[in-house]
Formats: sequence, C-alpha cells, structure tokens
Amino acid sequence: MRVRHVVLTMFMAAVLITPLFAQVTPGDSDNGTVKDVIADHEDVSSAYELFGTEFDEFLSGDEQLALFVPTDEALDQIDSEEISGVELQSLFNRHVATGLASREPIEFIEWFITDDGEQVTVSVEDDSVVLNDSAVVVEAIAATNGVVYIIDESLES
Repeated sequence: MRVRHVVLTMFMAAVLITPLFAQVTPGDSDNGTVKDVIADHEDVSSAYELFGTEFDEFLSGDEQLALFVPTDEALDQIDSEEISGVELQSLFNRHVATGLASREPIEFIEWFITDDGEQVTVSVEDDSVVLNDSAVVVEAIAATNGVVYIIDESLES
C-alpha cells in the first residue's frame, strides 16, 4: 500500500510539474528554419527586419542555434536605419547561442554563452524562464535548425 502511495505521488508530481516547462526540443520541428520562424511570427517583425535579411544564410543554415528574439515592443527604441553594420553584428551575436542553449531545452540549464562571448544566466521563477534576472521567455518555438525564444526585452551585456 505504501509503495502505491509513493508511485501515485511521484506520478502526480510529474503531471503537475510538466506544464511549468514547456519543453522544446531543438531541431525537432515542422516550423521550418529559425529564419522561417521569425519571418512568420507576428510579434517579432522588427527583429526580422533587423536580422532576417542581413543574416539570412546563417539563420537558414544547418548549424543548430538558439535565437533569442526580442518582441517588437522591446526593439522599439532601436532605429534599424541608423544602426551600423558593426553594431548590428554585435546585437545579433548577443542574441544567438550555438553552444549548449542550441542543444538543450533552456529551462534545464543554469547559464549559456552567446556568440559574442557573454554569459547569460537562466532561472525559473514561478512559471517563467528568466534570462539575466530580467528578460522573460514569452514563447519557445522549435525550428529545424534550433530554437527561437521570444523574449520580452533585449539581452544587454
């Protein structure tokens, strides 16, 4: 009888905790490439204008990557016509990770390194995945070449 209670308790805990972590497996998708995902998502059209055409080949490539895309609201303060090529590359690299974050569901890692060499901390607070104690992951979308994480603010160094 006691074993039955333990098994039932473990099962219920697993059922209740699973929704907290809407696990997205990188590379397991019918959504197309990372570029396709941001091109089709209505809340990140500013990021697509900024990154989509400039980094088209990289975002459509075979390399597994995690792209952390700020929402349009988060990117409102950036004038895409006045940003220089170097600034754009730096901004892009701050929002891309080709290491661990591109291979593992982000909610199960403590930190990752972006392509500009910056460390980003990951924590789970209530039901939300939080980056650097401020940017909240709003949505995670699997792509054939990685994962797109829609975030509510830009990642700062």
